[in-house]
Amino acid sequence: MTSSANRTRSLALAFFAFVAVFAAIVWFLVRPYGSAYFFPVHFLVGLGLPFLFYAIGASRAWFWLGLAATALALAWLNLGAHDAGGLAPRTLDWSHVCGGALGLLLAWGVHYLYRRMRPPHHASIGR
Repeated sequence: MTSSANRTRSLALAFFAFVAVFAAIVWFLVRPYGSAYFFPVHFLVGLGLPFLFYAIGASRAWFWLGLAATALALAWLNLGAHDAGGLAPRTLDWSHVCGGALGLLLAWGVHYLYRRMRPPHHASIGR
């Protein structure tokens, strides 16, 4: 494992942890008002969860796997989470869908900018 890959893992895990803590704070603050106000949490889940997968593999494929898994988790939260202790309203709320989609889009944007700013992970032969 190269030091560049280790740095990528550390930064991705730190970004995930920051967003997860922020999402937990927002969730605890808006929970008393009902699940109709959970759209900021869906946004933060969409933004942060792909970076947990990216921290595991430190490759583009792991990030895309994280985006797909996050999209499935958000679909479950939007369509079936009302059976799981009131995590979502009983009907589809488009603000949750848009919040999650915007979070996924911004996660892809952060990953794209990070990839463009960092050198690729390859062996440092001849240096």
